[in-house]
Formats: sequence, structure tokens, C-alpha cells
Amino acid sequence: MTSVPPTAPARTDRLGGAFHRLLAASGLTNLGDGMLATALPLIAATLTHDPLAVAGLLASRFLPWLLVAPFSGVLLDRVDRLRAMAVANAVAAATVAVLAAVVALGATEMWILYAVLFLVSTCETVSDPAARISVARLVPGRLLDRANGRQEGMHLVAQDCLAKPVAGLLFAVAALLPVAGAALSYALCALLVLSIVLLLRRRPEPDGDAAPGGPDGEPRPGVLRSLREGLGHVFGDRLLRRLMFSNAGTMAGIQTGTAVMVLYVQQVLEVPAALYGLFLAAIAVGGVLGAAVTSRLVLAIGRRAVMMSGYLGLGLGLAAMAFTTDPLVAAAAWALVGLSMSISNIAGSVFFQTVVPDHLRGRVAAALRTVGWGTAPVGALLGGLLGRIDLALPYLVGGLLIVVTALAFRRTIAELARLCDGATADLAGAGR
Repeated sequence: MTSVPPTAPARTDRLGGAFHRLLAASGLTNLGDGMLATALPLIAATLTHDPLAVAGLLASRFLPWLLVAPFSGVLLDRVDRLRAMAVANAVAAATVAVLAAVVALGATEMWILYAVLFLVSTCETVSDPAARISVARLVPGRLLDRANGRQEGMHLVAQDCLAKPVAGLLFAVAALLPVAGAALSYALCALLVLSIVLLLRRRPEPDGDAAPGGPDGEPRPGVLRSLREGLGHVFGDRLLRRLMFSNAGTMAGIQTGTAVMVLYVQQVLEVPAALYGLFLAAIAVGGVLGAAVTSRLVLAIGRRAVMMSGYLGLGLGLAAMAFTTDPLVAAAAWALVGLSMSISNIAGSVFFQTVVPDHLRGRVAAALRTVGWGTAPVGALLGGLLGRIDLALPYLVGGLLIVVTALAFRRTIAELARLCDGATADLAGAGR
């Protein structure tokens, strides 16, 4: 299947101040996510050594994508998405602040960690898609690949390069410190997003993102009707339906591999707890490289090749971690996972920002993640069970599952790439 060659944006084009505020806000919420993702497994490892109990943290993290995300998608198609992002981060800040108080009192239990992670991830079902969809509201269509690359790079730098190593070091001083830092990051993100809302009041809405009515200004349908409309659009479209199952296989593979990461790093690789976050940061080394080169790779070898290489590299990098006890070799494989994940995410992000109709973007993104990310708890629990046999086994099984999924859905990936290239070429031709 032949793809339409994408048009290179002029290097003089600028992404604009509103986008850079969104970029900074995304960095802050990712900073909080990274500190929490590092601190909570370390706290859990002080409470239990059962791989299945530790894997329960990942299950708690992704369960909201199965239970709550469809309703979050309806919300994002009915309200101003940036305001929703601000409120979600404010709620996350308050939730983590309560956890910080519990940690300070020495009253932490596993069920509290599960509950906090579930609530924060529920907020993420609003804030994460809102940030990604809003990029199309703030930058011209011809610059989307560049903007998505910047956003993915910020995600990796904040969450993996900064948050995880810092959280590991702070945890070595006191478990309270990374938790308090996460709460502060979410609060600052909420304030920065509110500043974007105020900034946008000074100029007209370019795409009706915050319109109070339907796509043509009609009154909004009920919540359940809106939910059915979004799910009907996904399940009624062959490409979206196949993409949904492709995402499910990939996410299940990733979570199978990483469910017992903290135990694998400490017991198999023998990395001290204080350096756990530093090891995790290896994924960002590859990821930042991917964010820097993806737009050029799309122009050089085509979006289809970039996306397919990303999915295959992701699976192979994860599987490679099963065959080593050397922390440097494992870190290199983890960096390959980051590189592969970054280029596949960036190359495919244009689909939701251009091809999917704007008034359905929130619900379509949520529906895909409901099935895709909703399988993550299954993968996490599978990884925990496999980890009881051997802590390296989840990486092998998870990596192979991703490779098999990519090969099985290679035509879906090709069609997705063709539609993305066609949409960006149309926008460039229209001068947008």
C-alpha cells in the first residue's frame, strides 16, 4: 500500500507560546507521574516481596482505563478540554497530598497504594488525552509531527530522565519526599493549564474545541447516548476496530514485561534501591532520541516503515531483557524499548488529531484506550504470575506478544500510516 509523501514544514514556522505552555504543563504532570511510578513500587517492596502483590500496582494504574475512560471521553467531547485537564491535575494533587500525609504518619498499607494509584490514574484518563488532542488546537496542522515529537520528548525527559532518578534518590533519604514532589508537580500543572485557558480567551476558537453544543451547534445529547455514539463509531469502523485490538495486544505485552520491574532490577540485576530510578531513566535515553528524529525519519523512509519498526523494536527490546543479568546490557535493551515506543507513538499521533472528526476525538481516543489499556491489568497480573516462576520470564513472554501482535496487524499499521500522510498532506496544501 503506497503512502502519500508528507510535506516538510518550513523551519521558520513556530509552534507558538500557547503550545509551549501546554508542553511545560505536560512536563509537570509527567514529572508527577514519574515520581509516583518510582516511589510507589519502592514503598510496596518494603511492605511485600510477593511479585503478584507488586504487580497489583500496575493493575490499579490501568484499571481506570477500562472502567472510567469511556466516560472521560464523553466528558472531553462536552467541555473545554484544557479546563478538564486543569481540574484533573488539581484532583490528582489533592489525592497524592493525602498519601504524603499517610506516609509521614507511617501508616502505609498496600490497599492504600492501590487506591491512590487508581484515583490518580482516573485523573489521567482525562488529562492525558486532553493534552494530546489539544495540540491540534494550538498549532497548525503542517506542524503536528514536530509538535508531537516535542511533546513525546518532554514526556520522556520529565517522567524518565528527571522524575525517576530523582525519586529514587529522594526515596533513599525519605519515602515522603518523592510523594510530596508528585503532589506539587500536579498542582503546578493545573495552574499552568489555567493560564493557557486565559490566554486563549484573547483569540477566537480555531476548531470549536470548547463549543458548548454538538458539531453543528445542536444541543448536546445525553451522556449515555454520547457514549453509544463514540463506541458505535469505533466498533463500526473496520480500521478503528482492528487498531483497538492491536493496541490491546501491545499494551498487554508491555505490562506483562514490566509488572515486576522493581523486583527484577533489585534481585536479578542487583541494582541498589537508590539507583532504581536511574536504571528506569534508560528508557528516556532512547525515547528522547526517537522524539528528536521521528519527523525526519517519516520524511526519509515513510510513516509506515517508522511505525512498523517501532512496534517490532519495542517487542525485541523487551524480550532481550530476559537473557541478561548485566545491568548495563539490560539498560541498553530498555533504551531500545524507549526509542521504539517513542517513534511509533509520534508517527501515529496524527491520526487522532486530524483523521478522527473533532467532535468525536475524545470518545474515540477513550474507546481505543478502554480496550487497549484496559487489557493492561491482565498483562500485569500475568507478569506477576510468571514472575513467581522466574523474574526474567515476563520480559520474554511480553516481548514475544508484542512482536506477534505487530506482525498480525501489519496491514492495519500500513492503512493507518496512509491516512495520516494523506491528512497532513491535505493540511499542508491548504496552508494550515
